Amino acid sequence: MRTRRRPPSLDLQSREVMAQKCQDDSETANWIKSNTKECTKCQSTIEKNGGCNHMTCKKCKMEFCWVCMGPWSEHGNAWYTCNRFDEKDSVDARDSQSKSRASLERYLFYYNRYANHEQSSKLSLDMYARTERKMEEMQVTSDLTWIEVQFAKKAVDEVIKCRNTLQWTYAMAYYLEKGNEKELFEDNQRDLEKAVEDLSELLETPIESQDIAILRQKITDKTVYVLKRNDILLEDTAKGFQEDRWTWNISV
Repeated sequence: MRTRRRPPSLDLQSREVMAQKCQDDSETANWIKSNTKECTKCQSTIEKNGGCNHMTCKKCKMEFCWVCMGPWSEHGNAWYTCNRFDEKDSVDARDSQSKSRASLERYLFYYNRYANHEQSSKLSLDMYARTERKMEEMQVTSDLTWIEVQFAKKAVDEVIKCRNTLQWTYAMAYYLEKGNEKELFEDNQRDLEKAVEDLSELLETPIESQDIAILRQKITDKTVYVLKRNDILLEDTAKGFQEDRWTWNISV
């Protein structure tokens, strides 16, 4: 069913509907029972202990994305589509499965990414303590003042804020009707997600006294870019409501 009637509050309604679906064990049990994943190369069990989705297997050194399990090297090029559900690939890979199974896979795709950003936001809270220690270390090993090292805390603020944005964009994307408008929405979502992952990885870079000035500039520049991408996504989403551009796959 298609509807173009604007809901009174998509944010509230999408949260309520997603929360209700999360309570349904028949839809979520396959995912929520798993807190670890296997390395795609050596099959070693890996537990995520930080907010960054760039994973490196300690055993075989394979680098991959925690979300889609694809090679990390592919996440920086023009073909990066970790944020977009490929229905054709899903159907082809599961041609022996029933329609209900395909529907479950689609739900788990979006819920996986929704929950991953929620988890990463919680883990990112620990980044404040680690970042403060780094800020103190930068003062000791350089001539930067306490005020001048605040760029690191500001970067953590942006990471946490934007992960909250990304979390709820997956709830919205789940209910958006497939089409050009959804693709544009996912393009903005992808750009923000890639920028947040880059900034998150920079924040976890070990401090080297000789590289502090370079790292500071990289983090500062990336923080500004992340802020810009977040504003673009939120402003275009709000404009979409004003222009009645969004089409939903459910009646709201």
